[in-house]
Parts: sequence; structure tokens; C-alpha cells
Amino acid sequence: MKLRNEIEKDGKQFFRESRTLVLLFVAPIIVLLILGGVFGRASIDIGGTAIGLCDLDNSTVSSIFVGGISNNSKIIDYSYVGNCSSFIEREVREGRLAAGVIIPEGFERGITEGESQRLAVFIDNSRIQTWPSIEAFMKAAVQETGQEIGTEFIITVWERLDDANKQLENLLEGLNQTRARAIGMQARLKETSDSLEQINITVVENELEAANATVNKTLDVLSSAEMNLTEIESRFAAYDEELKSSESDLIEINETLTNASAYVKNAKEGINCSDPIFTAYCFSLDLLDGKIDSAKISVEERLIKVRNARTSLAEANATIQNFKADIARAKGGAGEAERRIENMRNFVYGLAQSRKEALLTIKEINLSLAETIEKSYELERIIVDSQGQIGSITSRRPESVVSPILLSSNYLFGQRTFFDFLLPSLLPMILMFIALFLSSTSLVREKSSGTLSRIASSQINPFEYAATKVLSYTIVLIPEVILLTVVAAIVYSAFPLFDIGAVLFIFETLLLLLLAFTAIGVLIAVYSESEATAFLASLVVGLPLLFLSGLVFPFEFMPSSIAMLGYASPLTQAVLSMQSVILYHSPQAIGFGVLIIYAVVFTLLAGFSMKMALEKQ
Repeated sequence: MKLRNEIEKDGKQFFRESRTLVLLFVAPIIVLLILGGVFGRASIDIGGTAIGLCDLDNSTVSSIFVGGISNNSKIIDYSYVGNCSSFIEREVREGRLAAGVIIPEGFERGITEGESQRLAVFIDNSRIQTWPSIEAFMKAAVQETGQEIGTEFIITVWERLDDANKQLENLLEGLNQTRARAIGMQARLKETSDSLEQINITVVENELEAANATVNKTLDVLSSAEMNLTEIESRFAAYDEELKSSESDLIEINETLTNASAYVKNAKEGINCSDPIFTAYCFSLDLLDGKIDSAKISVEERLIKVRNARTSLAEANATIQNFKADIARAKGGAGEAERRIENMRNFVYGLAQSRKEALLTIKEINLSLAETIEKSYELERIIVDSQGQIGSITSRRPESVVSPILLSSNYLFGQRTFFDFLLPSLLPMILMFIALFLSSTSLVREKSSGTLSRIASSQINPFEYAATKVLSYTIVLIPEVILLTVVAAIVYSAFPLFDIGAVLFIFETLLLLLLAFTAIGVLIAVYSESEATAFLASLVVGLPLLFLSGLVFPFEFMPSSIAMLGYASPLTQAVLSMQSVILYHSPQAIGFGVLIIYAVVFTLLAGFSMKMALEKQ
């Protein structure tokens, strides 16, 4: 049996019928044009999908969310419709809307109060192609709006922290002033203490003893005592001046303590004691204020004693004056003079005790001031640390807090249309159906004209006949391979037409695919009694292979056993080879061997089936 004669016969049969010409040349172009228009978007989005809106809040936050989703989708606002939430749910349930969004009342208020708010989204998940995109789009819109709201909130918090930082700066300045005043008070207390130390009570006691001895001796000594009293009067005046100076110092100390207490209270009012960061500091201020109040009370007590001492000095001075005035009359009253001297001795003893207590009080105040100064340094460190922490927080961008991780998507194939990625799968699919339909129906037509009878009578080998028909149909359909290759290169720019290596690889792939499915078509024709049966059988074979190729349903979503079966199919092998050269520019010829095996196996099956059919006749 000559292959050339069979090719001429099959070529005349194919190209003589208008239906075959339409199937060969017009139908593939129409299919490519229609699919190119359907899948001509850069990506699968929801720009043309109608989404119903029911905004029950009508707030700024809801407007931000609606504005975000309206930029990339078609929004139909039903907020004016009564009970719009139920209305939108019904519209989605009855198929008039793909999805609906319900923004509840109090949406903005709840977010402001720190409570997460829920958006009710009704999705028609019967639209299996679009509902995952709609759900992903709504989640992205919610995330974007949440980031915007979170950023605004953090900016507000940052501003409040900056204000708190300024208040801490003012507090630090006031603290430095308080410390300076405390140091000044310590210096003045030292001067007062030195003055009190210089008061010599022993001299007064000695003079009193001398006066008493004079009274005990003779009346003549009273004259000398009068002179001594004059000298004592002068000294009492000096003592009074010293006590007066001590009184002034104590008053000034009391005023300084009052100012210190006021500064401490002002410092406490300037911070938020409920904040755990400042709790210890507020406790230290309260403790310091209590010690200052205690010191004030002690100073006031010492002040009263000093004033009492001055009063006692004044009384003693008056007594001395009386002594001087009555000394002439007191010569006979030595006993009275002795009692008065004793009183003076008691007064001097009291004065000594007052000086001792005053020195102790000054020492306590000095210790309190030292503690105040130490606490001021501790408070200063706390303020500086707090300022550093606030600075480290507010120096960060709010966006980095709301979204610490940013996704950077790199599209390795650029902004290409969905059809560009679909084309390497469409070309083998179109060629598969053409090969199945034409080879099966043409051979059935020959069978109807008595071909098998002539084969049986002419003693032609069925295997040779099957192989000849497979090769003949394959060669006759080569123009279809050329047409699809040229259209993909010129119309859709799938690959450069002058890239000889890519063109040859694509041509070889499609030719082997054509060879494999022509063999399958010949096998179908052997078992078909009519063209309609062959056509339906071709659909029964082609459609499962289409679904198993990954074109309609990804392999990743299939069960593992089904996915392995799909990978092993001839259509999948051709699709993978086409993708390797058109999309990845890395031709992989592994599928060539698989396609050749399919062609040989199905050709042998066709020959074996034809032999069995001839034997039955």
C-alpha cells in the first residue's frame, strides 16, 4: 500500500468538502479570537462584578472602606432601601448580585472605642469562577482599610506621646529648679547651725554663779553685781540678736519647705500616676512630700521655742533692769536675789536645751533635703529614660507598626493577559479535537464505502493499513499545524516567528500531538458504524483529556491518583512542552517520547482491532 497515493486521496477528501475546510481553517481562528476576547484581561479581577452595598453607618470610616472597594469593582448602593440588609441578602440568594456588603450601624463608633467590627458579606458561591476572587478582594479591602484606620490611630497616639514628652521636659526643668533651691536651703541651714553652735551657754552660767556668790558675800558686792548685770544685759542683747537671726533662718527654712512641697505637688500633677511607668515615681513624690511636711512641723516647733526663748530673754532683761533699779533696795533682800538668779539659771538651761533641739531639727531638715536632692536625681533619670523610650517609639513610622511585614510581588512574566498564559494549552486542545474528529469521521466514511472488504480481498496487512492512514491523516493536517503556529506568532505574539529554534520545537510538538490523536481517531473509527458515532466517541475521548490536562482544573486541586493520570495523558504532555518553549523559553523535549509511544501504541491497537474486524467478516 503506497503512502503517497493514500495522502493524495485523503487530501482530496478533506479539502473537497466545505465542512472540512471550515473545521480545519475557520473554526480554529474563530475559537482563538473568541477566547482571546474572553480572557483578554491582564488578570482575573472583579472589575465587572456587581457588589451590593448597605451602609447603615454612613460614617467617615465606612466611606473610606466604600471608596477603597469602589475603585476596583462595580458598587450598587442600596442604603436608601428600607431594611437593605435583608434586601441585599435576597438579591444575592436569587442570583441578581454576585455579592453584598453590610456595614452595621455604629461601625465607626465601635472602632473608635477599640472594639473589632464585623462586616457581613453575602457571596454567591455558586459562581465558582468568581467567588474566590470576590472573597479575596473583600479581605484585601478590609485589610487596607484597617491599616489606614490603624495608621491614623497610631499617629494620634504619637502626637499625645510628643505632648507627654514636652510635659516631661517642663517637669525636668522644674525638678532642676527644686534641686537648686534645696541645695541653697542646705547652705543656709549650715549657716544657722554654725550660729547656734557659737552660742556659749557656759559663760552665762558662770556669770550667774558669780552673781550668786556676790549676793552671798556682802552688800558691797551687789554694786559689783550691778555692773556685771549691765554686762549681762549687753550679752543678752547679743543673744537676742542671735536668736532673732535663728528665728529669721527658721522662717526662711519654713518658706523654702513650703515651696518645695508646692514643687513636689506640681510635679505630681504633671504626670499620670495611673500609668505603671510612673507609679513608683508618684510613690516617691508622696513619700518626699510627707517628709517635707514633717520637717515643716519640726521647724515650726523650733520656731516657737526660739520665740519663747526670745520672750524669756526679754523677761530676763526686764528682770535685770528691775535688779538694777532695785539693787539699792535689794541689798537687804539677798534671798530674793538668789531666787531670781536661780530663775535665770533655769532659763539659761532651757536656752541650752532649745539650742540643742534646734540643732537636731536642722540636722533632720538637712537629711530630708539631702534625700530630696537624691530623689530628684533619681526622678531625673526616670524622666530622661521615659523621654528616650517615647522618642524610640515615636521615631518609628506608624505604617511599620500597623504593617510590619509588606508583601512585594514580582510578576516574572510581566503584566500579560490571561489568554497569553492560556494560549500554549489552547493550541494542542484545538488540534486534538480536529485530529480526532477528522480522522475518525473520514475513516468511518471510507468504511461505509466498503474499504474493509477491499482490504480483506486485497490481502493488505491491517497493521500496515492502520499505520498508513495515521501517517496520511497526519500529513494532510500539517497545514493546520502551520496555521495555528503562524496565528499564535503573528496575531498573539506568543513567540518570534523568526526564532527558528522555537518555531521548529512548536511545530514538532504539535505534529507529534497530531500523530498521537490521529492514531486514537483511527482506533475510534474502527469501532464506529457511523460518522455521528465517531463524532460522539471523539468527544467522549477528548473532553476527559481536556479536564485532565490542567487547563480547566489545576493539577494541584486534583486527587494525587487523578493528577498522575492527567500528567500521563498525551494532551498534557503536549501542553507542558508548549508551555516550556512559549512561556518559560526553556524547551523540554521529554513529552516527545511519550507522544511517540502513544502514537505507536494506538496505531498498533487500531491495526489489531481492524484485523479482528476483518476476521469476523
